[in-house]
Amino acid sequence: MGKVIDFDPRRHQKWRAKRTAPAQPQCRSERPRTSQLSDWVPGAALATGIAILATAMLTSPMASRVGCDIKGNVSFRGERIYHVPGQNYYSATTINPLNGERWFCSEEEARKAGWRKAHW
Repeated sequence: MGKVIDFDPRRHQKWRAKRTAPAQPQCRSERPRTSQLSDWVPGAALATGIAILATAMLTSPMASRVGCDIKGNVSFRGERIYHVPGQNYYSATTINPLNGERWFCSEEEARKAGWRKAHW
């Protein structure tokens, strides 16, 4: 006859407890995964970033009022400066709504919002 195998789970657990722990695999891909959190976090961060960007784009003044060409920029020191077309750095200035930057339709609107005109 063949070999008889005992399937008593209590014996199997005792045997497993007595056994020494195997050596840790050297390759990271061979290690058993203990948590799926590392898979979930990047996806959640990406979804959050997309939601923030979509909200900023949809609530920016440029989205609702086409033709507003005055750029409201926040400097590295936190100063709120607006640039009108024709000024030296107008074309180099980019608007990022996530940094609090925005578009204005008139210089008066920019001044009322607390922004100052660029010097050059």
